[in-house]
Amino acid sequence: MKPLDRALGRVAAIVGMGDAYADKEHVKDPLQLASEASWAAFRDADITKDQIDVLLTGRAPWADRRPQWNNIFASHLQMPVRMTTELTFHGAGVNAMIGQAALAVASGAADYVLCVQADAVELFIDATAVGAATDACPQFEFPYGPTIPTIYAQLACRYMHEFGVTEEDFAEVAVQRQEWAVHHPKAAKRKHGLITVDDVMRSPYISSPLRRWMCATWGPGGTAGAFIVTSVERAARAKNPIYIRGFGTCTTHEYLCERINLRKSTVPLGTLPAITTTGAAHAAREAYAMADMKPEDMDMAAVAGNFAHTFLVQLEDLGFAPKGRAMDLVRSGRMRPGGDFPVDTNGGWMGFGQPGISVAADSLVETIRQLRGNPLGLKAGNNPKTAMAYSAGGMLACHSAVILSTEKA
Repeated sequence: MKPLDRALGRVAAIVGMGDAYADKEHVKDPLQLASEASWAAFRDADITKDQIDVLLTGRAPWADRRPQWNNIFASHLQMPVRMTTELTFHGAGVNAMIGQAALAVASGAADYVLCVQADAVELFIDATAVGAATDACPQFEFPYGPTIPTIYAQLACRYMHEFGVTEEDFAEVAVQRQEWAVHHPKAAKRKHGLITVDDVMRSPYISSPLRRWMCATWGPGGTAGAFIVTSVERAARAKNPIYIRGFGTCTTHEYLCERINLRKSTVPLGTLPAITTTGAAHAAREAYAMADMKPEDMDMAAVAGNFAHTFLVQLEDLGFAPKGRAMDLVRSGRMRPGGDFPVDTNGGWMGFGQPGISVAADSLVETIRQLRGNPLGLKAGNNPKTAMAYSAGGMLACHSAVILSTEKA
């Protein structure tokens, strides 16, 4: 694949950010949440909605599955725009909005781009009824009735087999995610307090080898994130810009059975057939190359660890640990509160929770808040200036990496 132009890491910045939250006592639907977050972003950027040229969203929220949800939202806000579209490669599309917004700015197609996503699964649908219907191959997987954790557990088994990782190691990952989550006022698992490896190992199996504490949970009730992207020249007039230094994406398949059967690839995925290296590795390489940075230049990271083992695989594919050695980084304590490399400072997908498709927006919100020094939860002690924000979607299928910084190139 031809690499993206490095100059794209010097053209755009986020000048406005807004977030919104809902719970059972304060119910809001995705349109309400997205509107609230967008108005906060307009105020933060000191612009009006009429200055928005392009609107980007991810796929329609689980809690509002109307087609062309992006058009519905633009209409709801009474905001005609030059162009609008959904980026629909699962949860990774929400993160990839930032890179696509930068491309629109770089091409001159837009002065200001609004990227927004909201969801509220717990508040509007029966979250326990959400199965693998959309993520299981209809011919070779779905007839056997898998749940989403069951499909992910196949990677867990293979990862353990290849690298000697244990269930107790997965438990330690869960413990450290919770250490951040207990400090965030909106985190779904905050109410449970701190946990131990023994607590995790006593929790019931969801799908062997994954126990309940090793899995993300639905919630918090509802969230939204809105981000306004413009040129670095306009960002010079902004009060607290966050520069988009690099971005990259990769999609390798749709269903896990297709990934297992992959025999050749235009991007490096290890010796095939294999599943323990994902497209995150390629997405990250593109982002680092555009930013002219390396993994060790990152002060913090937000990843898409919806299960303990996917957290480990992502750390490796993003370049923060050699393949099969992410547990060394976990055991070092560097990612814990007070460590020099904080990761998932809101608790991540495992601790903060998955309110729906907006979970990737939640990670972006947390990253920007930490870079600006105003998190809702515990502040990263190393005063981060540069961060990797990564999101995934589907069954290890879709990947988006974005490098954000308080400093322009």
